[in-house]
Amino acid sequence: MTRGVVAVAALAAVLVGSVRPAAAQAAPRRERIWFGVSGGVQAADNRFDDGFDLVLNAETGKVAIAYPVTRGAIVAAAGGVRVWKRLAIGLGVTRYNRRTQATVKARLPHPFFDNQFRDVEGAAPVTRRELGAHLLIGWMMPLSDRLSVTFSAGPSVLNVTQTFVTGVEFSETYPYDTATFTRGATADASSRAAGFNAGADVCWMFSRHAGAGGLVQMSRARATGEAAPGRTIRIDAGGAHIAAGLRVVF
Repeated sequence: MTRGVVAVAALAAVLVGSVRPAAAQAAPRRERIWFGVSGGVQAADNRFDDGFDLVLNAETGKVAIAYPVTRGAIVAAAGGVRVWKRLAIGLGVTRYNRRTQATVKARLPHPFFDNQFRDVEGAAPVTRRELGAHLLIGWMMPLSDRLSVTFSAGPSVLNVTQTFVTGVEFSETYPYDTATFTRGATADASSRAAGFNAGADVCWMFSRHAGAGGLVQMSRARATGEAAPGRTIRIDAGGAHIAAGLRVVF
């Protein structure tokens, strides 16, 4: 989270410091309504761990899971209206989707001997999906007659869907001193969390109403996922968004 905030702050400082004279000479922006759509990457490391007990052969074993939630593709769309001078209010939507493999490690009790465990390890396919809605309170700065930047921040709501490992399937043969991991049983769970967003959108107009833009945005929320009945996990959602796409103004 700190890296994303620092990146946004650094971009703001560079843009404001380097183009202040041009902004002072630029004609007032006349657009009132703006809309943009972008594609890019969510550069975040939201990995987390989970674990649970497994009752087998009248004993209790242990299962540990490591979920890697790393960078992935993101689609962003936003629109808004200039309400007073350079002040704008808008709404943005982001969608992040990432499929990966969770690492599953289990200690399985022996069917014949107490306190003799068989260690197994494998991977289970899991998916993280995030759909975010972001209120954008922005300040529009013209840098030239074609170039502008809008800084924005506001509250966000992220709907997070995560695949959780709920059990371990394995194979074994007599004398059962070893076991082999076959697959992890999984289930999806969804939750909603409130957070925040902050970012900057740079726009270059190549015609009166159309242009291209680049977006750097940070969103963050902390969700609670129900991995199983009675077992909840706190997971980080969101991250730094870096994207580019088309812009339309009226």
